[in-house]
Amino acid sequence: MRAEDIDAMAEIFQEHGIPATIEIIEKVTSDFIGHLDPMREMEIMQFMGRQSESSFQKALRLESELNKLKAEFNKISKENKVYNDAIMQKINASEVWIENSSVKYDL
Repeated sequence: MRAEDIDAMAEIFQEHGIPATIEIIEKVTSDFIGHLDPMREMEIMQFMGRQSESSFQKALRLESELNKLKAEFNKISKENKVYNDAIMQKINASEVWIENSSVKYDL
């Protein structure tokens, strides 16, 4: 953070009649610059034609994809259990499994 940035923020506070200590002005300036830096970076990325997603957006997207896969896996697991139980009851088997695309069982 440069002295010019702090001076500019102090002038803005003064122009709007906002009383503040130099410590508060420094903190607001620091927070404001901390906000502007990522915003500038996003604008540059868009200007360069890259529509990259932020780490947060990527995490949200991946979490959503993972939840969809978990739901699909749970559905398939339930269907598999139903088929397994149906075969066991139909042929009175003690165990059922799939081997080389064939259903195997023990009586």
